[in-house]
Amino acid sequence: MMGEYRRPWWLVVNKPAGLVTKIHEESVPGERIFIIRGEPLVQGLAWLTWGPVAALIAVTVMTTLAISLEVRAQSGIVQALIVAGFLILPALAWAGTAVILSRLSARHLQAERQSGLQECIIRLNHATGEFVFQSIPLAPEKKLVYKDIHQVRLTSLTEHPHNQATRLTLETNAGPVVLLNEALGTQTQKADLADEIQHALNSYIRASRVSSK
Repeated sequence: MMGEYRRPWWLVVNKPAGLVTKIHEESVPGERIFIIRGEPLVQGLAWLTWGPVAALIAVTVMTTLAISLEVRAQSGIVQALIVAGFLILPALAWAGTAVILSRLSARHLQAERQSGLQECIIRLNHATGEFVFQSIPLAPEKKLVYKDIHQVRLTSLTEHPHNQATRLTLETNAGPVVLLNEALGTQTQKADLADEIQHALNSYIRASRVSSK
């Protein structure tokens, strides 16, 4: 995970818990590679926060103008222009503020997404019987041989039957190894990936038994 990003004071965001995770698979001769990338969902709300403020300022300006001009004493055309200003200027102020803040906040939102990015790479080398795992950018590459892996499974963080917080875990001779934590990947994504890994392990074991006969 990247370092924490401190957003500017004026930028209000909606940031739900969890990560939006995508799994990309690549295949090369004798090897399958899974790239799991999770990014926080960060939506800028500056337009919703500061847009109304800009609209209120526009109304205040129009009200001040109407009072200073003594609009009731003015001609019908001037009165119509003042009424049109009350209707149009707040909307323009809101829309203009939204456009400006959207442009100003774009790089800040991207920086915050990058600060919460989680990524890992899983390599299944069917030719050598090696399982390679790396969490980017912090963790060093971890290598396991297929024969040291007993099972791939989803583990729940609580005993509640409806809990959705799960981890994708390898049961190995050296103990459990967490591949995907509770934030990275949905339960369905983890289950599908567990099936793929388990299938690769089983295929290698069957092929090894056949070749040894």
